[in-house]
Amino acid sequence: MWLITEAEAVEIYARYFAARHKSTASQRARDTANSLQSKGDLNGHKVWNEVADTIDRHQQEKRRALRQPPH
Repeated sequence: MWLITEAEAVEIYARYFAARHKSTASQRARDTANSLQSKGDLNGHKVWNEVADTIDRHQQEKRRALRQPPH
């Protein structure tokens, strides 16, 4: 049986969410986090913010890679 860590799950879901929602992915993930927080789900809030942070990091890495000249 294959078990993944929470960090791996965040990474997988961030990639999926970014592919599905494109430029609105990070904000949608943060909206989900805030919704969960308002319902008292603090762990869900934490995880969805991690998903949003991961999406933001991936987008920054892509922008940096596009700015670098080819070798």
